[in-house]
Amino acid sequence: MHFLVPAFAAFVLLAGVPVLVHLYGRPRAERRRFAAIRFLIESDRKTAARRRLREVALLCARAAAIAAVPLLLAKPFLETRTPIAATIGERESAVIVLDDSRSMGQRGEGLGGGTRFAEAQARARRLVAGLGRDSEAAVLLTSQGAAAPQAELTADRTRLAKAITDVRLGARPGDTTAALRRAAAILGAATPAAAGGGKARKVYLVSDLAAHGWGEGAPWGDDGPSLVPIDVGGDRYRTAPRNRAVVEVRVAAAPQLGPRGVEITATVANHGGQPEKDVGITLRVDGRAVAKGLLDLPARGRADKRFFHVFADATPGNPAEVDPAAPPVHDTVVELDGDELGSDDRRYLRIEERRGLRVLLLDGDPRTVRRDDELFYLETALRPGDRDDSHIALRITTPEELPRVALGAEDVIFAANVKAPDPDRAGLLRRFVEGGGGLFLSVGDNVEPDAWNAALGDLLPQPLATLRTVGATLRTRDDGESVVGGSAAPGADGEHVARLDREHPVLAPFEGGGVDARGAAQALREARVGRFALLRPTPEASTPAGGVDRRALLRLDSGAPLLVEGRLGKGRVLLLTTTIDRDWADLAIQPGFLPLVQQSARYLARAALEAPEPPGLVGQPHDIPLADGDARVEVTLPDGTTRAFGEERVAGRPALHFTETEQPGLYHVAFGESGGGMAARPTATFAVDVDAAESDLAPVEPVRLAALARPGGGSKGGEARHRLELWHELGALLLALLLLEGLLTLRR
Repeated sequence: MHFLVPAFAAFVLLAGVPVLVHLYGRPRAERRRFAAIRFLIESDRKTAARRRLREVALLCARAAAIAAVPLLLAKPFLETRTPIAATIGERESAVIVLDDSRSMGQRGEGLGGGTRFAEAQARARRLVAGLGRDSEAAVLLTSQGAAAPQAELTADRTRLAKAITDVRLGARPGDTTAALRRAAAILGAATPAAAGGGKARKVYLVSDLAAHGWGEGAPWGDDGPSLVPIDVGGDRYRTAPRNRAVVEVRVAAAPQLGPRGVEITATVANHGGQPEKDVGITLRVDGRAVAKGLLDLPARGRADKRFFHVFADATPGNPAEVDPAAPPVHDTVVELDGDELGSDDRRYLRIEERRGLRVLLLDGDPRTVRRDDELFYLETALRPGDRDDSHIALRITTPEELPRVALGAEDVIFAANVKAPDPDRAGLLRRFVEGGGGLFLSVGDNVEPDAWNAALGDLLPQPLATLRTVGATLRTRDDGESVVGGSAAPGADGEHVARLDREHPVLAPFEGGGVDARGAAQALREARVGRFALLRPTPEASTPAGGVDRRALLRLDSGAPLLVEGRLGKGRVLLLTTTIDRDWADLAIQPGFLPLVQQSARYLARAALEAPEPPGLVGQPHDIPLADGDARVEVTLPDGTTRAFGEERVAGRPALHFTETEQPGLYHVAFGESGGGMAARPTATFAVDVDAAESDLAPVEPVRLAALARPGGGSKGGEARHRLELWHELGALLLALLLLEGLLTLRR
């Protein structure tokens, strides 16, 4: 014990005065036996012990009261030494930086079933409870965009403790470096260090100390405060940080499954130091689990899981029934079996289903036997099994009937082995493509190169040169006769597809390392082409102004193009230099034919699977597009709560700036006119995901923390001195003793 005024402590000896008075004033009467009062003496013995106890208590109360007075004037206090991370020193200006980023939501046995954030709050409150008499503190958060609970330095413990308790863990990523930089600015502006006795400046970082929150550069220079890191994980459960997370979800069309098939690929990361086997993963579409699987994850590595799904028919409430022009939108979630940090075990995506197509087929070689018809394999590929859910409406006609067809209602035209059209029909095709339509041309026995070049002109991606026979065709296989104009012997193998432009959208089903993609690509390579049209040399990039861009998508062994793309106006043209049926090649019976044809139709019609809008990140604002007539907007958050916006926020604006994106998930939007009801608009649905960088719990390098620590400021050997003042308690004790003395005196 220590005293601020030690001289007064000597007067504590006055506590012996009541004892001396008591001893001096004790009665010393002579004892004489008297029979008449013996009875009274015997009665008095029964209460003597209780009376003596009261007198002793009275004596002690008086002595203690007298001793308390000089002790109170001496102002006693206790000085303790505690770990520097457990309390704020006697003379400090401190900023408590509380980590409230998403990674602090991890649970574990070492945390008693709670989260790291709950442990961090408890540690921060203990810091405040140990705040010294001449110290002051502020409270900041590390999550991006978070407001400071207590941005100004204060010595009010109640205010600081409430600020810490009121913080709620969110899903935002953390920026520890920015928070430390702000803490240094607060300390630098309020209490600059002074030579010879200024307050020590410290920043207490209560965090899991994960490296993902640390940016480039140091938060302060050599004249900055001292950093005191407080690791809420500790060695018990930070020896091997482990966590797995869904870090990315991609979607692509899967024409091999039909026009409503999609391929969804999820990338899962294992941030732990040990491999994990048979991790469960689930695909949910519109709230229903449609596929499940298992995944093996390497240590500190990643793995992909592919799902294939075919969207079902429209259901009540599906926008496909309400508005045929609007594509259905599906809420998609990929989720893992839960672990200690559940916020990154799922990822969200909205998928717009492809709209229906109207395709016109021009049959250049009609036959009475359907299998021999020019369009037999093409029609089968566009409508496999003649399914009603293909969303592709086919119309078949001949080139002669083309002037009587309303081409404006069609999306794509397939012209299969047609003769060179006259100027009127060629003009119709040209205007159709320039207006944004798609044209697919395939050659055959009816094609004469010079006539096609003259009639179609710049509709062709590349002019035809001549027809070349390099192998067996259907005619030589059937009757053994050679093809007119051919030079190859009957039965020759022909050429195969040697190169694929896998970056082109038409060949998207053949891109990637999956089994299906490799199989489809191999099937294309194994297709035999016995006869094809050679093209005149043309620059790869583009022709002069007014012409079409050119790009070879498939090439044969000899380097000759097999499938070429061109552009004219707003539209696109694909030229297949062999037949679309089996006359010159066996491509039509290969497994890759269906996805090639389906994807070509979608690409030409600009109706391929809509590329999903990249999900936003938690905390980032999202602009909701508004249409003419929209006067009210209602946004439904992932937890089911809604946010309504009236005309003052909506009317006359192109978009609504929505900022309440604190929850990961899918946000659904409804719109309404002034005075009317609300109607959902699925195309306005948007997804919000967590930042994948927060999933890696690896700690920051210790050397980086050590560089920011500056020992001193009242601490020795990692300890801080803390004064516990006792005179307030002594004053209360004195009042209690005086009250007790009065009560005992009254009862004498």
